[in-house]
Amino acid sequence: MRFRAPLTLALVLAVVLAGVSSVASAVNFGAKAKPGCKALAAPASLGKTLLVLHREYELHRPDVHNPTITGPVGRVHLGICGDRRYALASFDARYNGFYFGAEDQPERFVAVPGKGWRDIGNTGGDPCGSAPTALLEVWKIVRACPD
Repeated sequence: MRFRAPLTLALVLAVVLAGVSSVASAVNFGAKAKPGCKALAAPASLGKTLLVLHREYELHRPDVHNPTITGPVGRVHLGICGDRRYALASFDARYNGFYFGAEDQPERFVAVPGKGWRDIGNTGGDPCGSAPTALLEVWKIVRACPD
């Protein structure tokens, strides 16, 4: 009887771990193989649209006073996964009397069908999670992101 409980526990643990491993593999495969993710050429007008949205977004931040925001600085990334469009852009920022440049950026934008672009905040400097990993890989921003 003494040996049965540890043996049963070991068997249960082995089954659970195998199940978790196969679920994790399926989740990772699904994320990498997400259908319909592709990069798009960003029209010149998109940068201006995103700048207006970002300025508006910053005006409603309680810790931002007297913002001066220009840009975008560098490339504007545009892509689509399924029916959602994603964009990343960096801006030159000065507020609260300090120059921040493009710190904590790029800024993240999303558009769903039937609605316009929405600024959903900055990346904090880490692009993972700013758009589906499959799209970040197509943009050549990351090779992979942790799950």
